[in-house]
Amino acid sequence: MHAMRLIPPLDCREEVARRLQAIADHQHLNAILGVNPDAMAIAEQYHQLRRRGSLTGLLQGVPVIVKDNIACASWPITLGCKGLSSLRAVSDAPIIQRLRAAGAIILARANMSEFAFDIRSRSSLGGDVRNPLQPSVTAGGSSGGCAAAVAAGMADGALGTDTGGSIRIPCSYTGLVGLRPAYRRTMLEGVAPLSLSKDTVGPMVHCVRDAALLHAIMHGEQPIEPETLSLKSVRLGVISALEGEDTAQRAVWHLALDKLRMAGATLIELDLPILAEVKSQDCLSLYEFQVAINGWLALQQNGPSSLQALMSSGECLAEFYPLLEQMLKTKHLKTPQWLNGRRFQRSLYQAINHAAEADRIDAFVYPTVNRQPISLEKMPPGSAPELAAISGLPALTLPCGVVKNGLPVGMELLAKTRDEHFLLSLALACESVLHTH
Repeated sequence: MHAMRLIPPLDCREEVARRLQAIADHQHLNAILGVNPDAMAIAEQYHQLRRRGSLTGLLQGVPVIVKDNIACASWPITLGCKGLSSLRAVSDAPIIQRLRAAGAIILARANMSEFAFDIRSRSSLGGDVRNPLQPSVTAGGSSGGCAAAVAAGMADGALGTDTGGSIRIPCSYTGLVGLRPAYRRTMLEGVAPLSLSKDTVGPMVHCVRDAALLHAIMHGEQPIEPETLSLKSVRLGVISALEGEDTAQRAVWHLALDKLRMAGATLIELDLPILAEVKSQDCLSLYEFQVAINGWLALQQNGPSSLQALMSSGECLAEFYPLLEQMLKTKHLKTPQWLNGRRFQRSLYQAINHAAEADRIDAFVYPTVNRQPISLEKMPPGSAPELAAISGLPALTLPCGVVKNGLPVGMELLAKTRDEHFLLSLALACESVLHTH
């Protein structure tokens, strides 16, 4: 079983100093946009508390890294964009308040794909985030800075955001566990928006137990240890159409499925006919971004007043301008395209439920991405990450093996209901069988 890493350190001054050194040693990865100048002072305070026997929080003295689209009071919140570098968050997002209340030290802001648009992390402020396992390839996106930071030892936990795969893709590329929770609008206060109907915030960590702990703290819940689930009682729907054409990855994938089978899981190969429609869907963020970001900019101080004004500054990633121009065309929601997208969300949710009922399936499983990254450019991930993103159901990626060049392969588990506790328990059982660390 994988040991938890998010536990209060014996000496948080040493812990923070070690993590800050790791950030300094790995600048070539472009994972970090800024470090907390008060980190050592906070560590000293927690050290004194610990000496007096006052251990008050489950994360007391644990360094955590946060994607730079989540508000931390008085810190920059830039979305990776030069044109937003003057912005400062007025207050903590509620999820950050909860982490601090649990004793976490917010150590640094992570680089990301500018505006969280992309599945590789490139920004005008921070450049390309490189994969610590192979720096010539991308760490994925849009939460690539968080993934690279955790994989390189700058912290053992990070908070990312996931709209269409932005936690799960970089976690798959870097061998981490990443949880996209069920869609809940209330969790997004203090988070710069991309898509009003698909944005989520979740943990990026080394093991399932750490994902469960961070998830509970972020949601203001009492952490419950994921129960030990026997795979003998589990029926998993294997969506083989999502396997992709990467032969090295497929070999690892089938070996992982064999391990689950040997542990007693019942694997049911199934078609999901609606997948063909997933591929052809316009992304809802095309129609939601301008409305969402203008509403968010109106609440900020010292920044551009609108997306149009931001674009006029010329301080955005040049390659995103065609996409931004397209987004400018949607002035309000409830256009026919947007309504179609919302209808399709319901259809996909129903199709997944129907498939689960028809074959008495407990959860679905498929490779997180359909191929390995080979450069700093984006690799089409296939439509796998969109199943959770569009349906609003929770999904978790965990490493299930490694290809010969040393890059990991991610296995995604998709729940059939909005129940993260069952998903985490299932993931814990799979993790113990796959022995990937």
